[in-house]
Amino acid sequence: MDLPQITPHTFRRHRRPLRAFLMGHEAWFAARDLRRLLNADINPRLLAARLCDDQYRNVYLLNGSGVFEEALVVSESGLLELLCVYCYHPENRLLRRWLSQEVLARLRGGQVLAS
Repeated sequence: MDLPQITPHTFRRHRRPLRAFLMGHEAWFAARDLRRLLNADINPRLLAARLCDDQYRNVYLLNGSGVFEEALVVSESGLLELLCVYCYHPENRLLRRWLSQEVLARLRGGQVLAS
């Protein structure tokens, strides 16, 4: 099966990138970027154990060098599940708010709320 080639939007929080995109009406996020933002060990085994099959997949994401690379991505519902797993850290509550009010709003073409 051929993987889709995606040109993601890149958002930044504390100088760390988060690549995200819409596929249909659903938001998807690069798992490697989420791992850095959550400061967590998010790997394919964890995803298989924690998430349903429709909450993660592989795609080709365009990187900063202009080359498509295979990447594991997590859906919006998968992201919410991961935030529940890692919500014990106070920063992750702020991360959830940033994701909801800025990242998802921009992906969907809405207004970004002032912080």
